[in-house]
Amino acid sequence: MAETNISVACIGLGRLGAGIAHNVQRAGFRLRSTDGPPCLTPLITSGAALARTPREAAHAADVVVTSLMDDASVLDVVNGADGVLSGMRPGAVHAGTTTTSPNLSTRLTELHSSHGSEYVAANVLGRPDAAAAGKLITLLARKPEAIARARQVIDTYSARVILLGEDPALASSMKLAGNFFLAGLLEVIGEAFAFAKRRGVLDPFSEMLKAFLPGSQEYLDRIRSSDFGRAGFTLDAGLKDILLILDAAAEVRLLISATGRFSQRSLPLTPVRSRDGCDITRLRTESLVCRSRSADYHRCRNSGMEVVTLARRIRPQTVMQGARKNTERFYLFTP
Repeated sequence: MAETNISVACIGLGRLGAGIAHNVQRAGFRLRSTDGPPCLTPLITSGAALARTPREAAHAADVVVTSLMDDASVLDVVNGADGVLSGMRPGAVHAGTTTTSPNLSTRLTELHSSHGSEYVAANVLGRPDAAAAGKLITLLARKPEAIARARQVIDTYSARVILLGEDPALASSMKLAGNFFLAGLLEVIGEAFAFAKRRGVLDPFSEMLKAFLPGSQEYLDRIRSSDFGRAGFTLDAGLKDILLILDAAAEVRLLISATGRFSQRSLPLTPVRSRDGCDITRLRTESLVCRSRSADYHRCRNSGMEVVTLARRIRPQTVMQGARKNTERFYLFTP
């Protein structure tokens, strides 16, 4: 059992967060959360306290663990009017498990440093069942003393912890690399199974892959049998990760063409036109994603703004005329 005088606030009791919170509570930590029934009901029955706001939850916590959806939800919970920062005590630690941009990890570190608290990037790898079983892989990055203050809590839901240094952006980057690899792997498995099925070798091929990829047996079985009704990860969350990967790659001037191949399956697209009449497609998030296999890499300047684009050779510079905000990064394609 853990030192029960340590108080932990778990904010975000979704697919992963609920499993994290249950493990923290089972280890003997005093638990608080802002989420209401049905997520919190079993935890309250076991002694957890309900807080009305993130601020109230953080006020009594030595360690705050957040498991949220995206950059915007994390910023709202941390820096909002009743957010975590307005309630955290100096020296308390915020362990962020949400898959976010590397830039947000850096910004959160700055916000907490100005406040007098600490941020630890604690991104996790694993499905909801792994979270419930306490078998997540946690990617940790921050100062050793900050990690040490949160480590007891993190160990309750982690089977393995990987230390990546003091730069919190490294944990976010490694998580995105892992998600990119997994998304590509699932795409390849699906297409290989489709081919094997048409050629009449699905069963032996499936068994061969299980020998090659022992850690992916559940994915192999579910893709092979088209068992998609028990998804542990929503499509919009997957799309969010793809966009984060594209943005992070563009920041280091890297073209990742493979994302275009599997992003077609999930993008909520609406057609728009650039000023020269060239048809392009805009995501509702105001980013544009490449899905052209023959895309070329271009860097253009528009009103002094450097923009990374993925477009065919035909008039890539004129397509860029649709850029409006300096904060936008566009990924362009023609179907």
